[in-house]
Amino acid sequence: METLKFELCHFENTKWAESLTFYADEIKFFVRLLKDVLQRNTDEEITAKAQDFLTLFKHNESEIENLAIAILEQEKSFAEYAQGKQFLFDQQVQMIHERRRSAFQTLEKDFVLHKHQLYQFLSNVL
Repeated sequence: METLKFELCHFENTKWAESLTFYADEIKFFVRLLKDVLQRNTDEEITAKAQDFLTLFKHNESEIENLAIAILEQEKSFAEYAQGKQFLFDQQVQMIHERRRSAFQTLEKDFVLHKHQLYQFLSNVL
């Protein structure tokens, strides 16, 4: 049973890390678009909304980075386990992983919402 939990967590960590890398790349693209909007527009409402999006995506970047670091730390523990070093997949490790799952799901949901809102904004501005 411990091996199954370990493998599931490792699989989820791998998928989350891939998604986080993709989100980070998308944010870079969004920031470039928003900076372009700021350069082309002087309307206060548009520039304020663009700045709000920049702030929002900066916060998303921070959340992505923190979650990615936490995932890497857990994966290091898993690597030690795979090398035969002592590692116990106990209740605490499972609870930590479940909190990460919740954090990832929240981040993913928020990111998709912000992306949708950004595209609506850009469709009106560009």
